[in-house]
Amino acid sequence: MTVNSTMAIEPTRGRDPVSRLGLRDQVAQRILVEVFEGRFTSGSRLVVQRLSEQFEVSPTPVREALVELAGLGIVRLLPNRGAVVNPFGAEELRHMSQVRRALETEACRSACGRIEPRVLRELRRQLDQLKRMPRSDAWDRDARAADSRLHLLIAESCGNPRLATEIRRYLSLFRSVRNISHVRDSWAHYRRSNDVPDHLRIVEALVRSDPDHAAKAIDAHIRSITEVLVEVVFGDGSGAAGRSGGGGARSGSRSRPARQGPGRIKSRRKIN
Repeated sequence: MTVNSTMAIEPTRGRDPVSRLGLRDQVAQRILVEVFEGRFTSGSRLVVQRLSEQFEVSPTPVREALVELAGLGIVRLLPNRGAVVNPFGAEELRHMSQVRRALETEACRSACGRIEPRVLRELRRQLDQLKRMPRSDAWDRDARAADSRLHLLIAESCGNPRLATEIRRYLSLFRSVRNISHVRDSWAHYRRSNDVPDHLRIVEALVRSDPDHAAKAIDAHIRSITEVLVEVVFGDGSGAAGRSGGGGARSGSRSRPARQGPGRIKSRRKIN
């Protein structure tokens, strides 16, 4: 089924409003989840006023969020009429991964020698602990937190505010896909979602202030997780969110219902 490009998304009633901290980023995250889970399909029109009512915020952060997502290629802006959702699938994710690798490898090189040793030691201790823990929802929650902490630490320590800003934009997008992937992978006890060893290699290189090995480690890590996301979120890697009209970002034959564990992005949950 082809989705009409003029179709407007109706607000979902009963959702919790986003909190008042970082409204633009939170609205952007909520829209990304709707896109990746197939509720906002390719060609769907996103109307500012309706999104504003849905998330119970003013139109301003909604407009700002749409501009942010347009910069990432997720939506196409319509002058004074909101935006239209672009097709998004495995190919688009790989393209964004290529950009992310270019940004983060440079940031990782620059961050070497700039991060306090005690901060790196504490992060290494947390990762070592995660490496020994059995896989569970608690493990997944802590592993995702360590993932976010490491990548943000590198961005904030690279010494280039513009580079850090670009990295944060891509981290926001990948975090949304990652959260969906981890929920689906929970049925396999997070077999494909364990990037703790990758993170340890990055931290070890940062501890040694070795820019070449740090850059290689983070490049290999981003390549690896991208293929995991393609497999888990997009099934065989050939699909795209909404290309078939409502198919959404899906996991192919993995048709079990989404699990309500920690980290589950639920329609009645505030964005944190």
